[in-house]
Amino acid sequence: MTQHSGITKPALQPDDVAMLKAVLRQWCQEKSYDIGSPAAQHVARELVSWFECGIRNQQKLSCLMRHMHLELNSFSILTYAPCAGSRPTMRSDQSVAG
Repeated sequence: MTQHSGITKPALQPDDVAMLKAVLRQWCQEKSYDIGSPAAQHVARELVSWFECGIRNQQKLSCLMRHMHLELNSFSILTYAPCAGSRPTMRSDQSVAG
């Protein structure tokens, strides 16, 4: 386990990493982004954040990724994936060109 900001998080297991990679690859393919693009890197961070918040179902994560794409096209980028009871922060200087 790792500890950050007083919150203990379980370490990602190899199966978890494989599932997260599969979700990200699917998102990249559906949205025509290169896996190394800034947009894909941002989505990967969001994906891990959602996973750490307790969303472990591959289908639910895939649905969130589709929603994230709408966020990227419509609004400023969320700086982190919100967990229950928290509020996302927005940075008006961030945008993603797709």
